[in-house]
Amino acid sequence: MNFYQRINHWARLWMSRSYYYLGTTYRHIGNTYALTAAHEKAIDYFSQAVKWDANFARAYLERGILYWRELDHPRRALQDLSLALTIDPTLHAVYFNRGIAHQQLREYAEAITEFQTYLAVGTHPHWREHAANMIRELNEWIQSPDSTAP
Repeated sequence: MNFYQRINHWARLWMSRSYYYLGTTYRHIGNTYALTAAHEKAIDYFSQAVKWDANFARAYLERGILYWRELDHPRRALQDLSLALTIDPTLHAVYFNRGIAHQQLREYAEAITEFQTYLAVGTHPHWREHAANMIRELNEWIQSPDSTAP
């Protein structure tokens, strides 16, 4: 890689990370003040981050979380989360978040599979406990289709 290619590479990484941090800032503002407009701005910034660095898995993860949690677009979330995992297979939070997105879509068997995968690889105690609870709850919903499943 010649000098100009290295400069271009580092400039692209710097731009990508700058947009990523702007996205996390707007996500925080949106969460703090319940502002959908701030969440949408965060989506824009995460999109800019991946425009500058298409292999920035963490930006896809964060955008995917916003899609399912804040903007109610679980299909878009699944696309971003799957792409993040393709780029970085060690990003275990993806499994948990895909489980939630599948649950929102009432794809309970897929959600259970994602939560089970998270339990096999994820290490965060809070999210492990939540995943185990979701598996139990989803299994009850599947066994009792006339229940009050959301």
